[in-house]
Amino acid sequence: MGWKNKVLWALVSAALFALGATGIYLGYQKVISLPFRATNDYLHQRNAPVTLDFLIPGGTYIDEKMTIREVARLRFAQPKDRVEQAVRHLSEMVPLKYRLVAAAAFYLFWVLLFLAFFRVFTWARYTTALAASFFCGALVYFFMPDFVVGRWDDAGFLAWSLAAGGALFWYRRRQQ
Repeated sequence: MGWKNKVLWALVSAALFALGATGIYLGYQKVISLPFRATNDYLHQRNAPVTLDFLIPGGTYIDEKMTIREVARLRFAQPKDRVEQAVRHLSEMVPLKYRLVAAAAFYLFWVLLFLAFFRVFTWARYTTALAASFFCGALVYFFMPDFVVGRWDDAGFLAWSLAAGGALFWYRRRQQ
């Protein structure tokens, strides 16, 4: 297979991927813009295995004109439970600088665990293991509950890890 055929197959694959992704996105937009009550009633009439009842927030009236998107926003915008509200309230009582120090210590704890894992089980170099552990620690920190309310600290640690990995990549390319 020549390079022209490889380029052609790559272009066809990319076009099909873009077309499929666009179709999925447009289908998703169509589904979440449907009226909630009519769609849920239709699913109940058909005895569908999955209905939209799990999206209905407790104690909320659902109008006939509300879409699935609006109901989902109502459902997920509310605080999850009393424990989360209590933790958020207690967290806001602690000064911000102490919460940031605790968040940094928590992030560095995950980095240390991944660094030990990569050094012991993969025999990677320290620089490679450190860059990978910065990134993996940032990913774990992003998805776990932490001491600072919001996503700015999570995004900061992810940006730091990507910058450290980029600096390592740049340094190695410069060495060659």
